[in-house]
Amino acid sequence: MPTHPLSPDELLGSREIQFIDRQETNYPNLMRLCLDFDFCVLQLLHSTGVPTANTSFILATQDYRLTPTAAISPAFAQLDQLEAYVHLHQVDILHNYLFGFVEEDIASGGNPRE
Repeated sequence: MPTHPLSPDELLGSREIQFIDRQETNYPNLMRLCLDFDFCVLQLLHSTGVPTANTSFILATQDYRLTPTAAISPAFAQLDQLEAYVHLHQVDILHNYLFGFVEEDIASGGNPRE
């Protein structure tokens, strides 16, 4: 699962979406990744003339302020779209989070079975 670089300009004015209650959530996959693992959902604000195009949502790691490639997902206009993306790619996202990126193992010549 590739990461998507975040620039400091994209983070300016962004905010974290908080998931408080496990019982009442419309986004169970996003909630699980944020509460059980080290992820967060960011709402990025854009300066465009169209009010509905001013925001986008991404899944990022908690160290998004320090790591330029902290975005795990591409940007989506709605949380429903991000939830659907996470639902489809949850296994890959968690595998990369727990075990690292496969591309790094292949590039370094390491044997993934070791």
